[in-house]
Amino acid sequence: MPAPPTGSTRGRCWDVARYAGMSRLAALLLGYVSNAIVSDYDSSASLSLPAQSSAAQGIVRRLAHVVVRWDAFYFKHIAEAGYVYEQEHAFFPLLPLVMRVFARTALAPLDGWLGPQLVLVLAGVLVSNVCFVLASVTLYKLGCGTLRSERLAYAAALLFVLAPSNMFMSAVYTESLFAYLVFSALLLVTRRRYAWAAVVLCASTLCRANGVVYAGFFWWDLVVQPCILRQRSSQKPAALRWFVGLAVQAARATALTAVAALGFVAFQALGRQMLCDHQQAVPQNHDMRPYCSGVATVYGFVQAHYWDVGFMRYYTPNQIPNFALAVPMVVLALCGIWAYVVSDPVRAATLGMCSHKAEGANGALLGSAYLGDSLLPHMYLWALLLFVAVTTMHVQVITRFFSSVPAVFWYAAHAVCGSASASAGAGASGGDPGRSWRRRAVVWYFVGYGMAGVVLFSNFFPPA
Repeated sequence: MPAPPTGSTRGRCWDVARYAGMSRLAALLLGYVSNAIVSDYDSSASLSLPAQSSAAQGIVRRLAHVVVRWDAFYFKHIAEAGYVYEQEHAFFPLLPLVMRVFARTALAPLDGWLGPQLVLVLAGVLVSNVCFVLASVTLYKLGCGTLRSERLAYAAALLFVLAPSNMFMSAVYTESLFAYLVFSALLLVTRRRYAWAAVVLCASTLCRANGVVYAGFFWWDLVVQPCILRQRSSQKPAALRWFVGLAVQAARATALTAVAALGFVAFQALGRQMLCDHQQAVPQNHDMRPYCSGVATVYGFVQAHYWDVGFMRYYTPNQIPNFALAVPMVVLALCGIWAYVVSDPVRAATLGMCSHKAEGANGALLGSAYLGDSLLPHMYLWALLLFVAVTTMHVQVITRFFSSVPAVFWYAAHAVCGSASASAGAGASGGDPGRSWRRRAVVWYFVGYGMAGVVLFSNFFPPA
């Protein structure tokens, strides 16, 4: 179990929170300015916003032009009117629900000045940006407990602040809320507070479908870890007692997984009831939808039918530019997974049951913290999500899809800080040019891609 936070880590938390807040203000300001001087690729956004009738409305309306783009229109409409159209069931209800509650409580006094639509937009912006700050601090705490290197955890949190998904973390999108929920759940798992972790993951599956896969950490902690300890122990407990204990832990992991998946299941059940029982928002002259008569989910059908999401469907010549946009994050992921695997291939191939890596007191040093055993389940998760992203999804969204994957930022910090320490230690030799290039490439990718994304997003240019 991680040690309780010290005064030093509390100070670091405040530093991370401050930098995260400053980064959000900078992103919104850059988006605001670029939207003022660059013509929108698609100006239809103004049609969904109320006409300006006061100076206050003018300011918030201009902000809405920056943050209500692409998927944000769906979240705004769901927060206003609920689920009206079938395709809206691709977007999960937690963010719209929080927006509506926030708008009707804390922001209710602004209704008379701004109008309900702009108050909802303001609520969405506040939720996303506050959650981003909280996610940054939570990632730092999670890194301290998992990496056992405060310096690497701090560097990873700062790189999260500069994430390539920059503007999506401040817009009316689920990325910041989901990242905060997932990081919080993983932190609770590291502290062995599994019941609370399951509840938080349940909330995350009301935010995004991929929250379900993080329930795998229950199985890792409760089922796989005891197997690893038994395999590596010189004194093995009695077989019958051990198997009974393992069965109990497997039952516990099953129950926790069921709780975590409850949000997703409930949303699918609600969608089926709305669309099948009452025929709400289903186009006329349609065939019976598969989710009404079979085991298909509403979410899966809507993604395939309206967005053509499916295995290898995106591999067409028209999508080559989008694959090019995804290349830097794919390369980063491949390098991060490969660096971990080659450090101990036997460990990676045997679920950690066997290892050829000698771990000692220097296992917590900055250069090797990324290669520790505690990151093994994170590597399996990262590899699984990478496979899904490049084979099934619209691949250009990988930067924001990976914004909730801690290993992305841990490897980036390892690449940056490991190179820095190596160069410093090289003395007169000038360091390793290859390592120095890797450090610069990661930093420039994070900063450059993020800033370009702010300008493009705020003016309704792809990628979405």
